[in-house]
Amino acid sequence: MRISIPIYSLLVFATATSCVSTLKTNKSKSDNIYSEDLASYLPQDVEDSVTVIIAKNENINLDSTLIITARLDSALQLVNNYNTERTRYVEGLTIQLYSGNDRAKAKEVQMRVYRHFPDSRPKIIFDQPNYKVRMEEFYSQFEAYPVFKSVQEKFGKAILVPTRIPVSRK
Repeated sequence: MRISIPIYSLLVFATATSCVSTLKTNKSKSDNIYSEDLASYLPQDVEDSVTVIIAKNENINLDSTLIITARLDSALQLVNNYNTERTRYVEGLTIQLYSGNDRAKAKEVQMRVYRHFPDSRPKIIFDQPNYKVRMEEFYSQFEAYPVFKSVQEKFGKAILVPTRIPVSRK
């Protein structure tokens, strides 16, 4: 049985329109206004200050988000002060000697660095999925370049990498 395209489209249209139901609601404008009293969920000290403000000014609409924002800002300021007093960072450079996913190779490179440069303290850093061997930290490229050239003679693949150097306040 073959149905022509106009008859088929008329059949689909009739089926689709018969499935749609129309609901009419009779809501007044007062039903659309949302209000809820959330004072019971506020902490006690904030609730007391809110009731004092409301008691003084009965006609003023109070925006409770301002109170929460002020408290949040003060908490964030405390966290920021703690972090800045504890540790600060300075942009600098370090010499990277190896980067790869083989831990044994990274350990081998670290031992070669100890052999050639006994005063240095090379570190193995695991930055998933790679192991990196880095040594020395410098505050400027001018300071790093002479050391970098001497390291590059022994380790041809050494590169200068930007890093953040922690500076602690005491």
